[in-house]
Amino acid sequence: MTIKEELLGFPDFIQSFIHRYVSEKECLSILDPWTDDPASLLILKDRIGAGSAVAISKDQTIPAPEGVQLIRGDPLNILSQYNEEFDLVVINPPFDTPVRSVDLISEDSKTIRIEDEERNLVMLRSALLLSPEGVLFAIVHPDFFQEKNAAITLIRLGLFCEAALTLPRGIFSQVTGRQQLLIIIRKGYSDMMMAGELSSDSSRHEILLRNLRGQKSGKTPELGVFIRTSTFRSLGEILLEEKVKKLAHEHGVPPVPFSGITRSIIVGACGTLQDAGGRIYLPFSPDKPPQISSEDLLIPPSEVACILLRSGTVDPGYLLSFFDTELGRAIRELVAKRAGRIEHFSDILAEATIYLPPPQIQAEVIRIDTSIKSLKGVLTSIQRELWAHPLSTRSAVEQLEQLKDQDDFADWAEALPFPLASILRAYIAENIPSKKVSHLFHFFEASAEFIAVILLSAIAPLAEKEEIDLLDDNPEFRDVYSNATFRSWIILCRRSARQIRKRLSSASEQEGMAGLFGNPTRDFIDLVTSKRLFALFDEVADLRNDWKGHGGIVGERGYEQRLTILEAHLSRCREIMREHFEDVTLIRPGAGEYRDGIFSYQVHSLTGTHPRFVVIKIRSLIPLDTETLYLYPRQSGEPLRLLPFFRLILHPETGEPAWYFYNRIVGRSVRWISYHYESESEFDEDDEEVYAVMRLLGLISEGGL
Repeated sequence: MTIKEELLGFPDFIQSFIHRYVSEKECLSILDPWTDDPASLLILKDRIGAGSAVAISKDQTIPAPEGVQLIRGDPLNILSQYNEEFDLVVINPPFDTPVRSVDLISEDSKTIRIEDEERNLVMLRSALLLSPEGVLFAIVHPDFFQEKNAAITLIRLGLFCEAALTLPRGIFSQVTGRQQLLIIIRKGYSDMMMAGELSSDSSRHEILLRNLRGQKSGKTPELGVFIRTSTFRSLGEILLEEKVKKLAHEHGVPPVPFSGITRSIIVGACGTLQDAGGRIYLPFSPDKPPQISSEDLLIPPSEVACILLRSGTVDPGYLLSFFDTELGRAIRELVAKRAGRIEHFSDILAEATIYLPPPQIQAEVIRIDTSIKSLKGVLTSIQRELWAHPLSTRSAVEQLEQLKDQDDFADWAEALPFPLASILRAYIAENIPSKKVSHLFHFFEASAEFIAVILLSAIAPLAEKEEIDLLDDNPEFRDVYSNATFRSWIILCRRSARQIRKRLSSASEQEGMAGLFGNPTRDFIDLVTSKRLFALFDEVADLRNDWKGHGGIVGERGYEQRLTILEAHLSRCREIMREHFEDVTLIRPGAGEYRDGIFSYQVHSLTGTHPRFVVIKIRSLIPLDTETLYLYPRQSGEPLRLLPFFRLILHPETGEPAWYFYNRIVGRSVRWISYHYESESEFDEDDEEVYAVMRLLGLISEGGL
């Protein structure tokens, strides 16, 4: 973004969109009612070929450029005395402005007293100066539509919002962490508006405009969807509604009005002792689990809805488990987003729809779930008995055989991304304890690097725009990444995850942060930011340091003992990761096509231990580079481009794919290592892209190389 673009408040891709919009209209005059750089208005004037341009500025010192009529003073006062009409108004004043009052004339010539932020009042008064076919473009807060009176005010003034387009996160330096809206205001009336996303990819602009002109929804909500203005809150809410519809279809059970299964919904404690069997507590925050008893709540009752259930409609235990499913969590997120505040939680929850099978099916599900929990209880009992009586191993084996336990470790490995699964394949195939130990150490180190790169790939745009120093705790540690170690990747995991968790804890930043990952499931984001996982990595790193740095010669018996310890850590790792990597797919794009704003690609799914990768078809809103690796959330259309710390090479000698991890850099020469491909386990190659990314992220300094 150039200095002029930033001062004007409209980056080049927004100016380009405005230009496309007005290209089919006669645009003779432009107004910018609040500017600090009137010279920038001249750029837009020349770009669209307007005859005149007027700018209003509070700054008494800035010069008036030739070709722009500059009026100095208070925008509200000046606009109240202005009668000239304009074909185009562009406005993006400062985001933090005081609340003021102003009298505006409604469509029926009545005086309306409005109290609002000064930036909104200037926008409304400017909109009243539009010519009959004129149009106003304004940048507004994401909460502009949160209050229902916003749409009512527009109607009373004879105005309507034609479109509200979500902008990329962080493009305005004044506000970080919040996605702003570009709204289009015109004179007239319409109770419908288009919501969509205005990306920096100009190839999608024409699709948006075609859908806007044709009054039709695009193939995805990002490409435009028409809704009632009074119901619009954010594009994120629309996308969440689409997610709920998709999951509900997959769930396969009928919708049920939540009010139909409840007697009352009250924030705080409620009911009597007799209601204990028909009551649940649902926290306002979707991240907090619901409970049957208020004593189990870890948050104050004032942050929880107490729900009394109608007898015979739903089992409280089933409802609790439902709210823990992906569909249930999505519904809770949607309710919380619509409510905005705890004060509205009960009312919005009463209007919600959930999905429940008939009571007899609920009972069957609970019965099967109870059997599963019972088996888990038996296994826990066997485990407890084994540790209490170590000499009773034969009894433990007999009990396990009776349970007909099936080892599904191989199935779990097949669900992991190829770079990790390939290492476990080597571990499974090996019989020598010392080599199995080596493979497991490689697995843990590779896992730390793989997760660190996922986190860095997501947070890289923030690190650049918000100047985040990932190593601010210990700057001298920076150049360690010129020769990265297991421990250094763990540290990078922790510091990146800290930045992400902080933003996810903010309601205004959750959507933007999840969007940087490509909108995977929250469970997956929680996995790659898991403090438990990083603590486990630290324990393994400590073991390696102790065994390699402070141990003597180890015999086969010693390696068997070490293998037992590492396999216990592997079991814990598996417990933490569970099936969360099934929520995403590591892909390498192949052939693709572009149609109606959607990119379709044949991609290799780099999953499992086998080198013959499955080819799948995906859709994406962004173009993909066939030389780049991506992490594709299965429920989303926005792949996460991974930073270039990995290489996937198909070796001509063997025809097998080999995965390489970044190991170190000297100058521009990068050392790549593979943990599974023995024919060529490492090689060096100049890589300017790796060097540039490491410098951008502050992982190396000029003097460190």
